[in-house]
Amino acid sequence: MTSQEIFDGLAVIASLVLIEGLLSVDNVLGIAALARGLPPDDQKKAIRLGMAGAYLFRVLALLAATWLISNTWVRWLGAGYLIYLMASHLCEEHAVEEADGSAGSGDAGAPGKAAISKAGLAAVLVQIGLMDLSLSIDNVIAAVGLSEKRPDGSHIMWPIYAGVGFAILALQAIAPHAVKLLKRFPILEPAAFVLIGYVGCILLAEEAWPLLHSGHKLHVESWQKFIGIILIVFIAFLYSNNRGLQRLLNPVFAIARPVMKGFARSVEIVFLPLSLTVKAITGIFRKTTAA
Repeated sequence: MTSQEIFDGLAVIASLVLIEGLLSVDNVLGIAALARGLPPDDQKKAIRLGMAGAYLFRVLALLAATWLISNTWVRWLGAGYLIYLMASHLCEEHAVEEADGSAGSGDAGAPGKAAISKAGLAAVLVQIGLMDLSLSIDNVIAAVGLSEKRPDGSHIMWPIYAGVGFAILALQAIAPHAVKLLKRFPILEPAAFVLIGYVGCILLAEEAWPLLHSGHKLHVESWQKFIGIILIVFIAFLYSNNRGLQRLLNPVFAIARPVMKGFARSVEIVFLPLSLTVKAITGIFRKTTAA
């Protein structure tokens, strides 16, 4: 290993520490948000298993990095699921708020009590697992995209291992505080799903761009992702405390909501056989645990 490779590797690790740390926050908040509507005991179990899944899928995605790079369809599915997760949960949350009559309560971003809990532990675990897998794919793809290449075209892998290792440590450090943060700042729940959708949109854009522009590739840099994440969180907090901004953005959300709902329903129709299979499995799981 040359001194130049070491220097380049350290630069990659520094970039990965930043982006992987933020994506880990996104992942943990997503797990906590999906589990929040469950009873307390099931909530703890879902978060614990969700975190275990996040660790496992990051390691598996790292081991399969070369395969992920060469199989575009995996990234298409991962991106689509992240966008679907955002769309379906934001629309569901709005429907629950309307049913509960909480739209004008002033607790912007606070979910209705019925949100998610009706799904049951098994169904929530399936959602968390798919989210963990999709975010792990994005994390590893981002890490590989930042890494330098050798003259033979192969990636220098040790900075990628170090960056993903940091992501696992960040998950462990952030996890105990996620539920407390959601309780203290309810706006973080919808913000977490927006962040998940944001990651999915970036992944989708990077895959679709070459098809629309004669093979020219699009790569979103880590600092650009970082700015987007910071802006989303900043606007979310500003929105939750600013009536003027709520009046300004609510019409935009009203226009976006039917589009998101249509996308979510289209995905559910396309993957109806898989959805029915998952529901059957989770139904069996619930009966087994109840017995």
